[in-house]
Amino acid sequence: MKFTIYQASRQGGRKNNQDRVAYSYSRDALLMVVADGMGGHMHGEIAAQIAVQVMTDQFQKMAKPRLDDPMKFLDEATTLAHYTINDYAVDQDLLEIPHTTLVSAVIQDGAAYWAHVGDSRLYLFSDGSLIARTEDHTAVAQMARNGLITEEEAGTHPERNRVSNCLGG
Repeated sequence: MKFTIYQASRQGGRKNNQDRVAYSYSRDALLMVVADGMGGHMHGEIAAQIAVQVMTDQFQKMAKPRLDDPMKFLDEATTLAHYTINDYAVDQDLLEIPHTTLVSAVIQDGAAYWAHVGDSRLYLFSDGSLIARTEDHTAVAQMARNGLITEEEAGTHPERNRVSNCLGG
């Protein structure tokens, strides 16, 4: 399998960069992961690091050289990342459990499989056209999906960045 990976991250106005990007591959499969530690919570960068580490470690254990069930892998590895973050917080006696968003994708047998938690997005393009995009796990995005507000209103809503689902916490 041939592939090219490009990654970039901007710290913005924050004290530390809480973004983590990772990938892992075997002869027949590729895993790509992005985690964005949640800045409104303590230790978001740690949650993001744990998440990408768990995902890539699990991929290396399971892709021999293929994953038997890519969707099951994504579900189980994401769940393990969540519990590993929570366990870390308990082991370190943290006052607050770190939080992170996560988006991950597996490419295998010419197909893409993905999972996400929070508002980190995956966009799937084919021949220059958008084929799919993950839906944000926010109350504002849910209001837009339910027709209570427009997409334009959702884009400027003061609560648009308040995530309703994440890893940790």
